[in-house]
Amino acid sequence: PEWYDYSKQEWANAVILEDGVHKEEENTLKVPTSTDPTTDVKAMLVWIPRYSYTINDTAGSNPELPGAIDVKFIGIDTIENGTATYSGEEPSEWHTHPAFWWDVDSDEDREEGEELSGIWVGKFETTGSSSSPTILPNLQSLQGQIVSAQFATAQELKVTGYDSHMAKNSEWGAVAYLSQSIYGKYGNPNYEGANKEVYMNNSGNPHGVGYTGRSGGSPSALSSTTGTCTYDNKTLGTEVDATALCGEGASTTGNITGVYDMSGGVLEYAMGNYNGSEGLSGFSAMPELKYYDKYTSTTSTQACNGGVCYGHALSETSGWYGTLSRFVDSSSHWLYRGGGYSYGSSAGVFYFDSGHGNVQSGSGFRIVLVSS
Repeated sequence: PEWYDYSKQEWANAVILEDGVHKEEENTLKVPTSTDPTTDVKAMLVWIPRYSYTINDTAGSNPELPGAIDVKFIGIDTIENGTATYSGEEPSEWHTHPAFWWDVDSDEDREEGEELSGIWVGKFETTGSSSSPTILPNLQSLQGQIVSAQFATAQELKVTGYDSHMAKNSEWGAVAYLSQSIYGKYGNPNYEGANKEVYMNNSGNPHGVGYTGRSGGSPSALSSTTGTCTYDNKTLGTEVDATALCGEGASTTGNITGVYDMSGGVLEYAMGNYNGSEGLSGFSAMPELKYYDKYTSTTSTQACNGGVCYGHALSETSGWYGTLSRFVDSSSHWLYRGGGYSYGSSAGVFYFDSGHGNVQSGSGFRIVLVSS
């Protein structure tokens, strides 16, 4: 009876059905399980509504246990770009998150018709194949692709009226910030202290095989071939004590409605790039600018028009929960997010590192849809 309620950390979910599948409202949907890969669903998506945010003085004062990012949901007619300084504990700087501007003509001018009411984000890391990508739980993440191939694969998830693309770094940031607000796992009363951090997907092995939606049941967990718990709070097909929240603790809400695999799992390339340099990505020329975040400095505090990249989960949240923070440089032009299954406490929603854009064992990506 209730589709979503962000005040209760219940985010809106939607699915793309497999070709030829038709479902009514009262019908159940079959998705892959640990023992049965058959499915009615091609992709599962989570809605990130348009919002402005501010980070007050105290939120990052203890990076090991950071506080809440203040978020307010807004309409498409509101654009905030605060420049005031903080005053004590009262936040006075609000920014409309940059993920909700879709620069249709890639001219770097914010124009009428380019504001988004929200974005649909892949609930899991991308699964399936290069020609037929899916976004599903309990499957191996799609790996072993160069960035240009990941970019092309993401566009194969075709939905009428939507642009399907490989997640930009700013879009990753939009999910991360909402998770660290009262509307995300940070605000979920079932978790306290260090457990407010999104739990790690500990599924993988030395050959990079990782399963989507898995969890080690803690922010940093020992790696496992298949992961300790599935996304729906079951341990490889066996019920566990619901109070443990082993599986759901790995989502950005701390329940089944959130986004998974943002800590651990496979190392995710994001479309964040230094100075439009292809590097080893395989692009003969960079895509249109609307498809990637262009950073003009190798110093994260100066990388967006000579200043802070607000909302990108870079300098604003550097080192939160003890995660690794290493920005692009003159030889490593691309950004990784989330960390891998074996990264321990350095992995997490706020993890970022630089890469060359080439094929890496155990690297994947995420898909985002915006209304066209």
